[in-house]
Amino acid sequence: MSGIQAIFRTTEPSRRMSRVAASALIGAALTGCAVGPHLPPPTIPQPARYTQKALPQKIGGQQRLRWSDQAYARWWTTFASPGLDRIVDQVLQHNPDLAADRASLARAKALVAAAQGGLMPSIGANLGADRSKALRTGADGGSQYKVPGNLYSLILGTVSVQYNPDVFGGQEDLVHAAKARTEVQSAQLRQAQIFVIAATMNAAIDGAQAQAQLQAAQHIARADERLLTLLRAEYKLGYQNLQNVEQQQAITDAAQARLAPLEASVSAARHALDALLGSMPNRPVNLPALKRLHLPQNIPVVVPSALLKTRPDIEAARAEVRVASANADVATANLYPQLDITGSIGKAAQTGMLFFNPVSTLWSLGASLVAPIYEGGALTAERQAAMDAYHEAANRYRATVFDAFRQTADALRALQSAHTACKHSKASAKAAAKALKLAVAKYRDGVVDYNALLNAEIAYQEDTVAAIKARSTLYLDNVALFVAMGEGPDLQVKPHEDGNQRPDTQVQHHPGNRT
Repeated sequence: MSGIQAIFRTTEPSRRMSRVAASALIGAALTGCAVGPHLPPPTIPQPARYTQKALPQKIGGQQRLRWSDQAYARWWTTFASPGLDRIVDQVLQHNPDLAADRASLARAKALVAAAQGGLMPSIGANLGADRSKALRTGADGGSQYKVPGNLYSLILGTVSVQYNPDVFGGQEDLVHAAKARTEVQSAQLRQAQIFVIAATMNAAIDGAQAQAQLQAAQHIARADERLLTLLRAEYKLGYQNLQNVEQQQAITDAAQARLAPLEASVSAARHALDALLGSMPNRPVNLPALKRLHLPQNIPVVVPSALLKTRPDIEAARAEVRVASANADVATANLYPQLDITGSIGKAAQTGMLFFNPVSTLWSLGASLVAPIYEGGALTAERQAAMDAYHEAANRYRATVFDAFRQTADALRALQSAHTACKHSKASAKAAAKALKLAVAKYRDGVVDYNALLNAEIAYQEDTVAAIKARSTLYLDNVALFVAMGEGPDLQVKPHEDGNQRPDTQVQHHPGNRT
């Protein structure tokens, strides 16, 4: 028997002992269990309603609240603007921030697979060949002199297996933590989708508001110019004094000065939509007209008991608690011994023919148990830090829930207030327009002087702008309510496909829906 074979071979009693040891280790692995504290998720009592007083079913105008236990996916379609629908769908497909979040989610899923690999045995192979010339000592076996030995070759091939039975569940806890991180990334992607949709809607509505204000300002500027021309003619005929002409000139110049900032606001809204679409600002984007936007007759409102499931930030905070709980389990498992089982089988021979001979077979089976005895308190401190991280995540989860209910309550009240403000602003603008029309007619007939006409003109300008802003605020408050309830497309649904039926929330095109 060669020296190499003597090294790798074992005796028959040793083989029997190895079998017994392997059986014992396998039994220990099968009866093992996780030792972590398994901290439970925090529980929060859910209110019966969002506000102290129950909200009326008719929140304002033609809008009514329709309570539901599910989020409405394509809520932006309730504004009945096909052009706006196309922009939102394109943003969901091409927005670079969403693409980055999708990549983060894919990375988190890959890390779950990597963590799960730790629960399986690892298998490796090694194949090598070597030719050497050994040194041999003198005949007396001493080390006084050495002479060159014979040339020899060695062919060695082995397959090795290593397995950690995870007796105390540390690796399984790592898998749980990785899965919880995936849930965090998934919720954050949903949250990013909702924010991007809201940003798109807000940019479009702001642009429509600026466009409406610009059109109104242009109309007012033309009216001021006509009135200035009239005053100048009257001044030349001696019917008007110079002070009134100069005052009207100042008003006309101020009306012209308001046009440039409004034009810049329209451009800024288009540029914002370009950025959301992941394109340069030189790309033309058609903004919807404010008067073409409609409000949903039936607003799908999530009941308080379902808000914990629909809000992605709550879902992410809850998943963070699961991550912290799993990390606490991992830190606890690190206090216990770690068991490793290793085995290998292979061939070792000096020639190729002997390599495939059974006599050249080598094998080994072993196990190791590594237990922490003294680590200077590091492992205990790490476990305490993990427990503290859990309590931090649990309290942040509670804060997120409380803030979510606050945002929803604020959004409902803001929408109710916006309806009231829009109603009165609209009535005020109509009254101011009638008053200005009468003042112009009376001025031409000589019934009133220029000061009365000027006051009517200023009131009309202010009330017209206020009505446009109030109508825009009403649309924005509708968007804010959808965002507060966490409504938006599901990750498994393409932007233009979802299972929601729209008849209940689809707007019927008749004047009663316009604000």
